[in-house]
Amino acid sequence: MSAETAADVVNLAELCRRQAELRGEERAFVFLESGVVESAALTYGELDRRARAIAVRLRSLVPPGSRALLCHPPGLEFVAAFLGCLYSGVVAVPAPPVRRAAGDARHTRLLSITTDCEPALLLSTSDTIAGVHALLGDRPIIPLPTDSITDDDAGWCEPDERNEIAYLQYTSGTTGRPKGVVLTHAGVLHNLALIVRGGSRPDEDLGRLAPTVSWLPVFHDMGLIGGVLQPLFLGQLSVLMSAQSFARVPANWLRAISRYGAEIAASPSLGYELCLRRVTDDQRDGLDLSRWRIAAISDEPLRASTIDRFAARFAPCGFRREAFFPSYGMAESTVLISGGPLDGQPVVRPFDSAALERGRVERASSGAGARSLVGCGEPDPSLEVVIADPETCVPLGPDEVGEILVSGPSIGAGYWNDPAGTERTFGAQVGDRRFLRTGNLGFLFEGQLFVTCRIPDLLDVDGRQLYPYDIEATAVDSHDAVRTACAVMDGADVVVFAEVDHRHRATLQDEIKYAVATAVHAVNGVVLSRVALMSPGTLPLTTSGKLRRAACRSLGLGGE
Repeated sequence: MSAETAADVVNLAELCRRQAELRGEERAFVFLESGVVESAALTYGELDRRARAIAVRLRSLVPPGSRALLCHPPGLEFVAAFLGCLYSGVVAVPAPPVRRAAGDARHTRLLSITTDCEPALLLSTSDTIAGVHALLGDRPIIPLPTDSITDDDAGWCEPDERNEIAYLQYTSGTTGRPKGVVLTHAGVLHNLALIVRGGSRPDEDLGRLAPTVSWLPVFHDMGLIGGVLQPLFLGQLSVLMSAQSFARVPANWLRAISRYGAEIAASPSLGYELCLRRVTDDQRDGLDLSRWRIAAISDEPLRASTIDRFAARFAPCGFRREAFFPSYGMAESTVLISGGPLDGQPVVRPFDSAALERGRVERASSGAGARSLVGCGEPDPSLEVVIADPETCVPLGPDEVGEILVSGPSIGAGYWNDPAGTERTFGAQVGDRRFLRTGNLGFLFEGQLFVTCRIPDLLDVDGRQLYPYDIEATAVDSHDAVRTACAVMDGADVVVFAEVDHRHRATLQDEIKYAVATAVHAVNGVVLSRVALMSPGTLPLTTSGKLRRAACRSLGLGGE
C-alpha cells in the first residue's frame, strides 16, 4: 500500500485490514527475546485475524467507547490487543507493565492512569493479569487475558466510523502527573502521513522499505507510533525488543539494526548516549549500519555533542552523520511536529548565550559566549507554528524567543476528563484559530524550529533566565565520575544533584563537589548553593528517559 492509499483510509482498523489484504502472510512484527532471539512473529494476516477475534470478545463484554487498560509485558500480545481495541471501537489505554507495587514508580503511574480514565477492562497476558489486577485494588474492572482468546471472529463487524477516539496516550509526566491525551483516528492518520512526507524521498518506493527496529516501550507515544503504527502504515516489518534488554545490553539494538538491515530506528538522546557509554569496541566490530538512513533523535533540547560523538564512534560501521534526523514532538501532537532534514547534515547553529537569556535570537561566532543549538527540522506545512509570549500568547517577532504554539489536524482533542487542563493547554487563541501550548520555549530560524527549554525548567538567577541543561552539561564535564546531573532552584539559589559512579562517590566526594561548583561558576557564571552527590539511577526519569525535574526538585530538596 502506498502512503497516499494509506492516507485515504478512514480509521486505523481499516488501515490494518487493507494491509492484511495486500500483504497476507508477509511478516509484520517480530519480537526479540532478550534483544537477541526471535521468540514471536505475526504476519499481517495473523494480526488481522487476532484483532478481529479480540474485538468480538471485547464487544461481548463492554460497549464501544469503553476504556480498556492495556498492561502487557514486552512482546507481541500488546500489538494484537491494541488493534483488537481499534477493531471493536473500545478506546485503548496503553499503560506500563507492572511487576510489583512497593517502591515501583510504574505502579504509581498505573494507578494514576486507572483513576483518571476509569477503564472497564484490564487486558494483559495469562501469566501476568492476576498480579496486575491485584495491584489495582477493588476497582470495578474486568480482567481479560487476550492470549487466551481463540481466533474465532464470528460476529465481527466493522467499527463505527462515528467513534472518533482511537486511544488515550498518557503523557510521560515530565512536569507533573500523567495526562490522557485524546487522540482521534483522523489525527493519528494525519500524523502518520506527515511522518512519511518528512522522511521519504519523492521517488521512493515506500512499499519496499527495509525493516524498522525499536526498543522503545509501546505504551510511550514514540514507541507506539514508531514501533507499531508507522510500520503498519507503510507495510514494513517491525522488529521489537524490550527496553530492559536494550538497557542491559545497548549493543543489542545496534546488532538488530545490522542483522535486519534496518533503514529506520528512533530513540531519545538517552539511547544514543547509552550506546556511546556501554557498547565496547569488540561489540562494535562486525556491525553494518550502512543501511540505517533515518536515525531519528529527539530531546528537549538536542545536544550537538551527542550527534557528533555517535557519528564519529560508529562511522567505522558505515553509519553516516547525515542519517541523524533531529525531531520535535509530544503526545499532545500525536508524536511529530517537526523533523529533518532528510539526507542532510543536522542543522547546528551558534547563538549568543547572553542574548538568549534575555529572550533574543542573535547569531554568534563559535567560542566563548556562544551556545550551539540543534535545529529540530522544518514544521510540516499542514501544521502552523507560532512563537508567542508565554503570558499573553501574542505572537512575537522573528528575533525573539517565546513559547512554541502549534495548530493542525494532528493535535489531540484535549485531555481526558480534564476540561480545565484542556482549555489551558489546547485553547490558546491566536487570531481565529486555537493552538496547542507546548510548554517549550524556542524560535524559528532559517526555517528550522529550535527548542531552547521547557518553561517550568527555567532557572531565574538574579534576573537572568538560565537553561538548566547548560549547567548540567558543565557539571557532567567537570569530573569523570559524574554520570548525569539535574539543576533546580531552591528558592533564589541553584542546586545541582549529580549521579556519581559508585567507585568514586565515597572516596572523592569533596573533590567532585569542588570540581562541579568551580566549573559551573567559571562556565555559567552561577554560584551553586549546594552540590548533592547521588547513586546512579537515583534521579527520577520519565518513560522516555527524560529527567522528571519537578520530581527531582521535590525529592531532592525534601531530603529523599
